[in-house]
Amino acid sequence: MNTAQLECFISLAGTLNYMKTAEQLGLTQPAVTKQIQSLEAELGCKLFHRTTRSVTLTKIGAAFLADATTMIDTFYHSMERLSGFQEQERHALRIGYMDPHAIQLISRILTPLLSAQSNVIPEFHQDQTDANLSRLVNHQLDLIIGMKDARFKDPDIAFTMLHEEYFVCAMHKDHPLAVKFKQHRQKSVSTSDLWEQRQIISIPPYLLGNFFSRGRHIVPVNDDLDNAICSNANETYGLLLAGFGYAYLPEHQIMKHPDIVTFAWKESPHAPFGVYSKVAVLKDRSSSEFLFLQNAKEIYRV
Repeated sequence: MNTAQLECFISLAGTLNYMKTAEQLGLTQPAVTKQIQSLEAELGCKLFHRTTRSVTLTKIGAAFLADATTMIDTFYHSMERLSGFQEQERHALRIGYMDPHAIQLISRILTPLLSAQSNVIPEFHQDQTDANLSRLVNHQLDLIIGMKDARFKDPDIAFTMLHEEYFVCAMHKDHPLAVKFKQHRQKSVSTSDLWEQRQIISIPPYLLGNFFSRGRHIVPVNDDLDNAICSNANETYGLLLAGFGYAYLPEHQIMKHPDIVTFAWKESPHAPFGVYSKVAVLKDRSSSEFLFLQNAKEIYRV
């Protein structure tokens, strides 16, 4: 089955006249007849009733018309897309990240990039940073944004630091501690302030081997309490908004919400936060990866 057959069939189904179809398509009448006959032979059925005076669609021909129209429309739509893709030299910018809330930051970085390079098509891949680093090495990703993996080393991959990441304490505005801190105009908290309160532990498995651990707990946890464990920031915010307890969250995952209040955590560890990329793209100032890095630096004023 080919487009010539389908075009002849669709045209003839509309005109019910071989001569008019030939005129519409710029073909000879025998050529139209040949295309219809070859299509019927391929499908193994008659699409038209033909007499010396009239041409009509068979029941199966009428049923096939919708499919034929869809196929020909899809073909030309695809050709148009491919043509536009080639003309504009569109290309994907594949970005890896670890937590859903990183998308907010990625969106801010992409906004000026997409304005300057309209031919870029962003693609996202959420996974643990160590898994995404493997994809970056194997040319399956172009960039990764997140905290630095102290164990990872590869001469072809560079880490561009944006700032020192730290943890922030978040809780519902009606949490007893939040009310107390507000009364005392307290802007920061210490571990001792929170020790007797239930905690929402939002520590992805990857961070257990990260800079933060250093052979100890990433964040202090009172195991005598009924704490909750979440795998990402979305789950954590769900519990925070339900008033379950408090949580320590990396700064870039903090969400602005009228019912959530945050406090600086005095004992917070710090770790490099930035963008992994191939070394080669840092030398190409016209690349999308280089522009992404420049925009990220501008946000953090690096």
